Parts: sequence; structure tokens; C-alpha cells
Amino acid sequence: MGRLDKYARQFKRKEPTKVLPIRMPESIYNQFRERCEDLGLSMSEAGYLLIKEEMESNVYTSYTNEVAVTTNSLQIPIQKEDAPTTKVIGRKTSLPSTRWTSASYEIENELPCPLCNQWYSKANFSRHVKNHNFTTREILESHQEIINQMIKRRKSN
Repeated sequence: MGRLDKYARQFKRKEPTKVLPIRMPESIYNQFRERCEDLGLSMSEAGYLLIKEEMESNVYTSYTNEVAVTTNSLQIPIQKEDAPTTKVIGRKTSLPSTRWTSASYEIENELPCPLCNQWYSKANFSRHVKNHNFTTREILESHQEIINQMIKRRKSN
């Protein structure tokens, strides 16, 4: 009997949920999908049940505690206790990220589409601009004047 057999079609609990996107090899995905279909479970339900079982399992806790006890007793101090400590001088400060974001165009979690002259949810904007054959960055940077007008109008309302 597999781990999921004991969970075939149980009731769901009502509480806020979060999405956990995961990547896996296609062969494992197909095997897992078939297994879930055999049990009458959605892949999401099966994943939830496996993770829940893992989190409730005492095996993980007891294993990590055992490793900690074993490791602590084998560790050799890196520095002798009577040795003076050295001071680190001249650390580099971290530079701000050079990654592009759409945050400067965002108002109330929405982004402007200069071609439609409408505002779209930030979460769906990338999908929308694909209809115009653009990326989010391309459309926002190539239509600055229209976007600035849209932002100005939105802020004045």
C-alpha cells in the first residue's frame, strides 16, 4: 500500500491556502498524475497530503536531532579558545540589484497597457502583453510618453 492509499478522497479543511509550484522530470510527473487518477485524487490534493504527512512525521524531527547530537560531538573547534580574534576591515557594501522590475509603473497593483489604454492586474499583465507580441519590459519601456500620461491621470483621480 502506497502512502496516498490511506487518503483516497478525504475532506478538505477550510482555511486560506498558498500555491506551491514545483518542477519535476516529465516522467515522474506522468507517473504521479496516473497514480493520482487511480486514487481519485487531484495532483494538488496528493501533493498536499504527502507534504502534510511529512510535516507531521516524527521521523524527520528525530533524525535531525540525532544528526545534531552526533555532529556536535565530532566537531573540532576552528579556533583555539585562547587565540586572539581578528577584525575584518574593508568589507564591500552590497550594490543594489540591477534586475529590471515594473514597480515604477505600478499603481494599486495594476500596470498600464499603452496599446489598449487600460490598466491590468500586475499578476496577469505579462499574459496580456503577449497578445501584443511584447514582453512586459518591452511594452513599458517603448511607450513611455503614453504610460506617463496614463499614470498621471490615474494619480489625479
